[in-house]
Amino acid sequence: MQDKTAYYFAPIAKLVLFVLLCFVCMVPFSLIGNFSFLPLAPSKLLADISNELALILAILGALMMLFRLLPNLDFYAVFVRKEHLLKGFLKGTGLGVVFMLVSAAVLYIGGYVEFSIKSMAISSVLLYLVFFLLISIFEELLFRTYPLFVFTERYPVWLAILVNGLLFGLAHIGNDDFTTLAMANITLAGILFCVYTLQKQNIAWVLGLHFSWNFTQGIILGYNVSGNEMPGVLKAIPIGENYLSGGKFGVEGSVVCTVLLVIWIIWRIYKFGLGNDEVVGFNAEGNN
Repeated sequence: MQDKTAYYFAPIAKLVLFVLLCFVCMVPFSLIGNFSFLPLAPSKLLADISNELALILAILGALMMLFRLLPNLDFYAVFVRKEHLLKGFLKGTGLGVVFMLVSAAVLYIGGYVEFSIKSMAISSVLLYLVFFLLISIFEELLFRTYPLFVFTERYPVWLAILVNGLLFGLAHIGNDDFTTLAMANITLAGILFCVYTLQKQNIAWVLGLHFSWNFTQGIILGYNVSGNEMPGVLKAIPIGENYLSGGKFGVEGSVVCTVLLVIWIIWRIYKFGLGNDEVVGFNAEGNN
């Protein structure tokens, strides 16, 4: 009984270790910020870009420390792979753009949003492109690499996907105008990202999907992104009930997003399953 408990508790202990290592690797960047070793960024956006870079370096540092502690692991094992990286990223980017445009089109046809044209400098568009790219890299390294691997190692794959999605949703709970529906949609998005990662055995697709999801929603369409107000080439003006329009949270606060995500996830799993046995075959001891 004790051996079985230890077997199933191990992923939680390993995840806690990963989180602790992430905090350890963030300490140098916190010290640099607190003691002002470097000049202040000339704008909030540039400061945010610098912060995202620091977070990415911290996560990479934590992963490399894990690989030293657990020598059977490396970047390849936790879905960070060079094969088809650019191709997968571009295809994922296309999927994210299409999903957001379809969501916005359904809301517009239903009368739940209006769009007005705004002016936005090309330089700002490019900076936000970098910003959202870095956000996607940080969040996917944090959620869809080691944490996803370590839970699929011991638990049924469906449970690992669900837990990862829930953690992804909970990570946004402090955002402005967060609702139960927003929690459900971000959890579903996390589940979708897990499904693609396991099917492709590579985070390249979800890096592109996550990046274009945010960039299209915020900078092209002018929606708030997960409750964060953004400038945009267009400006989305929600109309009617928040659960339909998304309200101040953005598309992710709308039931339209819920329906489209559920359809996408079901179709993807029906068509391709939950991944191949290259990585998702190591839970054979208790789950065959």
